[in-house]
Amino acid sequence: MNLNDVLPIENFSDLTIQILADRLQRSTTAEQHIYRESELDELWRLLDVAVRRGDPEGIREKAWLVAMRDSAHKAHDLVGMDGRPKEAAEVLRAVLR
Repeated sequence: MNLNDVLPIENFSDLTIQILADRLQRSTTAEQHIYRESELDELWRLLDVAVRRGDPEGIREKAWLVAMRDSAHKAHDLVGMDGRPKEAAEVLRAVLR
């Protein structure tokens, strides 16, 4: 998908997070950074719901959900406030390892 489009974030699977990290890694313009912020907002929202209600698929432990939600927030700030999308990508990838 084009980096100048917003990717619909429908879940917090490893694949979704890897794709989002890749898109962050390749984003270079202020407009693209705004789009990545939007994607991270949706990822954070899905994770926040799962932290409060539990993983609907039952495959993620609460500790992982909390760690990824916190990482999504940190990545959002890195790309949005600091203009550092590559570092934001690494924050997401670190939780997947």
